[in-house]
Amino acid sequence: MVRRQRLRQRRAAVAAVAVLGLGAALLAGCSGNNDSDGSSSSTSKAVDLSVLGDKKPATGAPVKIGLFNIEGGTAVDSPEIGDGARAAADYANEYLGGLGGHKIEIVRCGDKGDGASAAACANKFVQARVAAVVVGQPATADQIVPVIQGAKIPWISASPSAPTEFAYPGATFFSSGFLGLLASQAVYAKQKGWKRVTMLGTENPQLVATLNSIGKPLFKGQGVTLDFVPVPHGTADAGPQVTAATQSKPDALVIAADAAGCQAVFSAMTTLGATQPKMVNNACVAQPVVDAVGEAGIDKTVLFMSGDPVGDHEEAQLYRAIMQQYAPDVEETGGITPLGYQSMLGFVRALNADSATSGDVTPETVTAAIKKAKNLPLPMGNGETFSCDVTQFPVPTIKATICNSKYFVTTYSGTKAGPYETVDAAAAFRG
Repeated sequence: MVRRQRLRQRRAAVAAVAVLGLGAALLAGCSGNNDSDGSSSSTSKAVDLSVLGDKKPATGAPVKIGLFNIEGGTAVDSPEIGDGARAAADYANEYLGGLGGHKIEIVRCGDKGDGASAAACANKFVQARVAAVVVGQPATADQIVPVIQGAKIPWISASPSAPTEFAYPGATFFSSGFLGLLASQAVYAKQKGWKRVTMLGTENPQLVATLNSIGKPLFKGQGVTLDFVPVPHGTADAGPQVTAATQSKPDALVIAADAAGCQAVFSAMTTLGATQPKMVNNACVAQPVVDAVGEAGIDKTVLFMSGDPVGDHEEAQLYRAIMQQYAPDVEETGGITPLGYQSMLGFVRALNADSATSGDVTPETVTAAIKKAKNLPLPMGNGETFSCDVTQFPVPTIKATICNSKYFVTTYSGTKAGPYETVDAAAAFRG
């Protein structure tokens, strides 16, 4: 019986991969600079540059690495994510010997949120003969990945968001994206003993399809009922939606929206006296949201992230030191900013763990090195590791390699985030 139930869950997840492209919008807080993690922003922490270690500059021939990120467009523009990736590369060149002694030469190209920019970036990377493409946050992955796959160039990212990314065997991820977010929230709900959870999400056919084919089966597998109440895009007063969501007296809410949608829901909850915990992504704790709704609105918010950039552990300190040293103009270093950093530093660590990297760095040698990566420190991982020798996320028909299945979770008391704990998203699929 249990095996049949797990099999149904896996089939549901596989069937819904085709609609997981909405993950980019939800995990990135849609477009724009929703890159603050509220009052616990890493800019408020003292930075100790000694954690950078001893210098070991790269002296070998340069190796070209593509950097693809949402920047330069009118609707989508988050250059700070790419700046985080470049900062990690600069740190590697000065302190880690680059890639096996080779200096990393960044070939940066902006995803402007349209097919034309994606095509231009694909051509730029192919013509430059990059050894890999490291991704910050893409908006048009489905337009560029087929070209990258055709050229057999490795695609390295912190978090998958598009169907083509899941389907490319040459893609590697250091987190599990929107699929993992849903799974980790289901596991967390079970751990808390919650029996009913309601999601308030942006009114979107893709989101509805994903919830029906993935979200509800995952939560049901954890013994939790998941309901859904749509919130029309641009809603300023979410009172009717919050009223509908709380009628069944759920133990908690999930909010899947951009910053404006989160603000509308938080404000309505305060007005209506709804006090349920609310599981969110980083868009909901963007500084403008925190400023607008205050302590009452943010209290009991449970934030899910792919890493912990604000803690006192060594990896968080290293992140802040690297950003201070190599990207000092980036004012807010929380939220989605760390995605590029995590992609680049994870990539560097995976390659430098293989002694063969000291030779020619090509798409072929990059792929081989990444497949050997095992038990390496996860950037901002608070002691967690990543392994790419086998996928850590057990959905058989996902062809990409997911090197880490953990999500980092913190609960706000007022506007202050508590310590981070880890939740294993893959537990939702294990029999």
